[in-house]
Amino acid sequence: MVWQTLEAKLSTPRMSRYLKGNRNKDRAAEAYVHNMKIAESLVSVFHVLEVAVRNGIQKEMALEYGRDDWYEEWNGTGNANFQKLYDKISEAKNELRNRRVELTPDNIVAELSFGFWTSLFNRATIINLSKPLMRVFYFCPKSMRQPDNIRTRLNKGRDLRNRCFHHEPLLWQPLYELHRDVSEVIKWIEPGLHAWIKIHDRVPATLGDWIKWRDSPEPAHAESVLSATNEQRVSNGISKSACPAANPAQVTGQRQD
Repeated sequence: MVWQTLEAKLSTPRMSRYLKGNRNKDRAAEAYVHNMKIAESLVSVFHVLEVAVRNGIQKEMALEYGRDDWYEEWNGTGNANFQKLYDKISEAKNELRNRRVELTPDNIVAELSFGFWTSLFNRATIINLSKPLMRVFYFCPKSMRQPDNIRTRLNKGRDLRNRCFHHEPLLWQPLYELHRDVSEVIKWIEPGLHAWIKIHDRVPATLGDWIKWRDSPEPAHAESVLSATNEQRVSNGISKSACPAANPAQVTGQRQD
């Protein structure tokens, strides 16, 4: 019944991914629950990552340009890459106007997507912005503090974030590695922030639960469970033959006059 409901309401293609990776429909349904729990636990990590990245960039770019609305410097510069980015900022402004929200730098920065912030590290853009952007990751070891390394980490984090927020399968991703890499980026921004989120981070626990369940022996089939139950009843002196026969009325629901 559970599987039929999930398949009917969440779609056969979605649920079939879990069925392929498991031995039966019951386990596939349980695997889906593990996927939801892992996604839920990842939200707090991505919350901290995204807010820390965008606020760090806002701070360093404001220092670099000498104004809180530093993005206005990109409008009409003739640089095609900057103009594409400014177009995204214009879209964010329009969204705020539609909601009657004041167009302050803080509100505009908060409106921009994580994809916008990670795109600043693309090769076409970072060449002009490496100085302020790399300052965001002040605590990154010098051997790692290269734009390519930062870009790779952020893109992996964004991809996992999108999988999580778009309700896609996570169980077959290298989750331990990805979680470690995302957490390390937070540490590169501020070690104290990393230490704080580590206290509240439930990802290791949910991953541990998933691995333990995944590798556990398959539970006995219903018939085996029923057989064991009958044996227990016999051993307690309550054999099947000792049980009173069922009243036909109880079975059929008909009156017995």
